[in-house]
Amino acid sequence: MKTGAVLYLFLLLLFADAAMAQDYLEQIKRYDLSKVIDPDSISDDSREMIAYVDPYGYIGDNFQRFQIHFTSFKKSKDDPLVYDVKGKTRVKGNICGFTGTFKITAAEHDDSLQEFMYPDYKGISLLSDVIIHEDKSRAGSGVIKGTLVTDAIFDGKAKPEYNALMLMSDSYRNNQFTGTWTSYKTGRSKKCNWGDYRIPESGDLDWGAGEFMINEKFKGNGWESYYDAYCCDPELARSIAAKKEEAQEWWK
Repeated sequence: MKTGAVLYLFLLLLFADAAMAQDYLEQIKRYDLSKVIDPDSISDDSREMIAYVDPYGYIGDNFQRFQIHFTSFKKSKDDPLVYDVKGKTRVKGNICGFTGTFKITAAEHDDSLQEFMYPDYKGISLLSDVIIHEDKSRAGSGVIKGTLVTDAIFDGKAKPEYNALMLMSDSYRNNQFTGTWTSYKTGRSKKCNWGDYRIPESGDLDWGAGEFMINEKFKGNGWESYYDAYCCDPELARSIAAKKEEAQEWWK
């Protein structure tokens, strides 16, 4: 095949993919995806409903623990691709309220479900631009900006759902956020990432095989209760106490 013909075919496929992606983006405007990005509960491979766990996160090069909880996640009345959010963050015991937006900028077909024998479902990968403004009156507050990748499933009959079909697999992850936190006071920025069940770009913080597990050398960076809750014999007194601490609703 001549070079010109190859280039033409490449451009044709490129434009076709772009048109398909735009079509997906138009389709999802019809749905409220707030419970895809921030669900109350999720359905695993057995289709049994289980409680949703807040994402794991870190801030800075030393993997200081970063926690985030959304108290409100609502589709905007002005833009069908924008979601208005409220919630709280916690770092080193410092809790900040916040407001922000998630804007879905891309939606693409994900054919991995067919590879894993889920022919009844269509996989959709969503990309969102995220901006979160922490309360300026709080010490150590700032702005968080970045992108979120969300995996959803759709059976063609109802609205898209959070994709937890491979929840029991070793590498399962969802709602992967990569971004930065920038201080109001100093203007300095730090890496700030979070995700469901795994954290993107977490280096040797996470050395778990079948599940998220903290490397002991980072235990002192805000991960003490998480490490003690899951590293050892669950019958140990410190493990029991740590699990109670992890279950506390610190945002209330």
